[in-house]
Amino acid sequence: MVSRFRVPTAPGGLPFVGHTRRLSHDPLAYLRSLRGAGDLVRLRVGPRCVYLVTCPALTRRVLVDEARSFDKGAMFDELRLGMGNGLVISGGAFHRRQRRLAQPAFHPARIDGYTRAMTRRAGERTAAWQSGVTLDLTRELDELTLDILLDTVLGDSAGAVREDVLRWLSAKSGVMRRVLSPLSAWRARLLRPGPARPLPVTEDTLASLRALLAVEIHRGRLAPVGGGTEDMLSVLIAARDPDGVTGMTDAELTDELLTLFLAGTGTVSAALAWAFAEVSRHPAMERALADEALRVLGGPRPATVADLPELQYTERFLREVLRCHAVWLLMRRTLTAVELGGVTLPPGTDVYLSPDILHHDPGSFADPDRFDPDRWLAERREPGAQGARGAYLPFGAGNRRCAGDGYAWAEMALVLATTLARWRLVPGPGNRPRPRVGTVVRPERLRMIPEPR
Repeated sequence: MVSRFRVPTAPGGLPFVGHTRRLSHDPLAYLRSLRGAGDLVRLRVGPRCVYLVTCPALTRRVLVDEARSFDKGAMFDELRLGMGNGLVISGGAFHRRQRRLAQPAFHPARIDGYTRAMTRRAGERTAAWQSGVTLDLTRELDELTLDILLDTVLGDSAGAVREDVLRWLSAKSGVMRRVLSPLSAWRARLLRPGPARPLPVTEDTLASLRALLAVEIHRGRLAPVGGGTEDMLSVLIAARDPDGVTGMTDAELTDELLTLFLAGTGTVSAALAWAFAEVSRHPAMERALADEALRVLGGPRPATVADLPELQYTERFLREVLRCHAVWLLMRRTLTAVELGGVTLPPGTDVYLSPDILHHDPGSFADPDRFDPDRWLAERREPGAQGARGAYLPFGAGNRRCAGDGYAWAEMALVLATTLARWRLVPGPGNRPRPRVGTVVRPERLRMIPEPR
């Protein structure tokens, strides 16, 4: 490696395990503490050296300016074992082709259509709650967002795959733990056993789910063109390359469906859970959200896409949720030699990025540890809230920016407004929401009691 500057090494490393102990114990506080160590900091995961980017400028260089010089990193090697080569995993020309084919499914007009499932499911779920009965709200939101996604993707066939999708998502829950395991890193270094295999439980579950999806894809291909179906699978089947003839194969469609099931539930359900955790901590904000929802909706009815432009405080509140509770770790790997922060990284170098670090940077956000939805008012003029490059990345950036961010914004706003127009949620016994770090960060022990408005 050719370097003009020495890269500082993060404190707290240990022999054999490197920094994995610190990354496992309160990783959010540890990563935020490294912002002052330098724009680029060296970490070790077992024997593997990785470089952590801590500033907006270098983050943008990785995600946007030099995006084609990077591929996905170690986490995505693990995910590929059970997801194939969908949008989240794939790279290069194939990724660009798949993204182009998938774009029509995320057109704003399509998203407007998908919101009907969001409205219906949110209304049904919240109407079924009982006054005074404590809810495990994280679980409620996990199930609600999954049901919305399955309805959106498969329409009337959603129920046929629900239980298999739940089992598969559960089997994938330990991905980040395996990626940051020093034992896994040493095994790869010393044994080099060839391509890893998924755990048997994952393999069996995946085979069952793929078989079910093959049936749905076959049924979708037989459906008449323009038959009035609005589910996402129908749009993906109809997508064509520039030649107007070729589209995705059955295997490619299956990989994209698996990608949607994973990427389309975890981030949204975690963000909604944090939204309600913040509601429980800030009674004045809860009143402001409820007042806006009741004013816009005119009563305890499910919110619709037509209501979204009027839910302005709700939008600011959700922006602040995604700032304070961001994705904690993204991974990339260099494909070619890349200069980053005065250092030339050779091909195959692992690079970590953390939107959470950027979102808590006092240079971008005043008093960054304070939850303040009004920082998103234009007159506040905070650099991070006014679009400073690389400062706010709730859905990534560049050619890897989440294709479904518009879908996610709509779903979060509709669920939050629908819920707070009907119920006042008060903390229940054992309500002690604290971060549980996995692929995403979600609150555990979120216990809430619904009381009617």
